Amino acid sequence: MQKFNPCGEVRKDHRALALNVDGWTLGRLVVAADDVPALLRGREVDINFVQERDDGEVFVGYAGRARPSRSGKAFTFWIEGHMATVPRRGLEAVVAGKLEKARLSAPAPIIDADEEQRRPIDEGLIRSFA
Repeated sequence: MQKFNPCGEVRKDHRALALNVDGWTLGRLVVAADDVPALLRGREVDINFVQERDDGEVFVGYAGRARPSRSGKAFTFWIEGHMATVPRRGLEAVVAGKLEKARLSAPAPIIDADEEQRRPIDEGLIRSFA
């Protein structure tokens, strides 16, 4: 069974969706208001980032894609090659205004048990006290 770690949240911003993803610094991540119903109906949509520059100019750039998961029980957000997911019920409740935010989760790293077993038990210990 795949484990997931919390990595951010999804909020409703007017009729659009705003994603707060841990570690993202290029601006606000947004799913456009016109794309939200399409996403809920099962279509793949764009995720954009919005930057407001010092001179008041606004720049909108491409950040990734959002789509329903294969099982249909969640929505998957691909941002710069990283995956995050939110349960379908959570996102639908946010869009309907029943919840303020829904939690985004990312898959936990997979540990290679064979590689871990090959390492000596005392690997990384200090070997001298000089």
